[in-house]
Amino acid sequence: MSPVSRGRKPKKSKKKAGGRRSAAPRSSTSVAVTPASQFGPEWRQELAAEQREPGWWAASHDRVLDASVGLLAASSPRTLEQAVAELIGGELHEAILREESGLGLDLWGMRLVDRAAARASAPTESGDARTGPVWLLHGLASFGSRGLATDARRHALAASKSLPDDLRRSLPGWLAQQPAATGDVRVIRDVYGTRIGVLAGFRYPADASPWVYLIDLDVSGSFRLVGGGTFDDIDQAACAWRAGVGDSAADAVPEAATGESLTCLVYYEHEEEQVWGDESLAVMNEWYRARLRGQAVMQAVEAHGIALPEARYLFADIDYVSAAKPFTNWYSSRHGHVPPRQPVRYLAEEWLEGMLPGTERMVSPARSRFYRELISDWQEGQDRDAALDLLPEWVRWNGEESGVPALFLERAVSAATGAADAATGAADEVASPEA
Repeated sequence: MSPVSRGRKPKKSKKKAGGRRSAAPRSSTSVAVTPASQFGPEWRQELAAEQREPGWWAASHDRVLDASVGLLAASSPRTLEQAVAELIGGELHEAILREESGLGLDLWGMRLVDRAAARASAPTESGDARTGPVWLLHGLASFGSRGLATDARRHALAASKSLPDDLRRSLPGWLAQQPAATGDVRVIRDVYGTRIGVLAGFRYPADASPWVYLIDLDVSGSFRLVGGGTFDDIDQAACAWRAGVGDSAADAVPEAATGESLTCLVYYEHEEEQVWGDESLAVMNEWYRARLRGQAVMQAVEAHGIALPEARYLFADIDYVSAAKPFTNWYSSRHGHVPPRQPVRYLAEEWLEGMLPGTERMVSPARSRFYRELISDWQEGQDRDAALDLLPEWVRWNGEESGVPALFLERAVSAATGAADAATGAADEVASPEA
């Protein structure tokens, strides 16, 4: 009998083929979102029509559309795209901070496209008030998620044609340019192997100078986008990534991508979009862009002869024996006695279920905390307590197997004991005005 059937609260999504873990220890503000971009046009329209629009959407869209006149200062496709990313990201981040209900960010984007097209075509509007939304639509067309980009591109072309002659003639020739991946892709990992940066070359058709887009993923537990952005070259992108990760990435260098190292993108493609409530502004700036860029990168590397792995269902046929048996042998040799068999099995199953292929033996402080919280959510009893007691040694064994340097391994082991969380909680209590 597995921990799930024994009353553990499920924390991992049991999606069908191509799915991945999309749930994790979460705050009350976390919202699972089915991407509208996963549906065809008819399905997306039906979905949008059936979902009652949250009350905050209209005012939010108006703020973006009013601010779109600022986009007219952009001097190139790349500067326009960045300006739109920051405009959209800022609005979405504010919505998360306000803990708005019914986020539905893909549908929020679709409705924004509709409203932008309506304002650009409105005869009662004039000048920049009509042109700004057109520039917004072109920006969204270059980086919106797959369905959103398609809608934005269609509306952008129609809205451009609807402008008065003088406004239409003022549109720059580069406005409709879309970036394309060059196929030059590097991957960089921290010492733990659970923080992954994908650095990919892109260029615009009329610009011979390539630039680099960074997709920063954390696969410690749930697969999360934790950053990204556009940079002038590989070195600049790698430097920014190392600075964001910290000392565990100090010696990391980008390496040429392989099918195996891009496994993270294959599964990110199928990830269920989810808002956790703690996203940074930098993450929300890339909320739409990262997924579309990832799709373009995969298409480009396959065109260059790199075979990518097929996504498989990660929540069935868990080979827990392949981990439980060698761990039991290691533990017995280290402690002089055999660990309890059933908790070891449950621990191995929990650890391996839904995990990104290729990272099964990797550890990190973030991964330790993730699994400690999952196990803590099992039904109370001896198995749960025993699994929590075993977790630090499980982390130590996996870390030794994967070659994590001693200093960094001790951090992961410490996190598995809960010591770091307890220290943080004590510090917060001391700092609290009520304390």
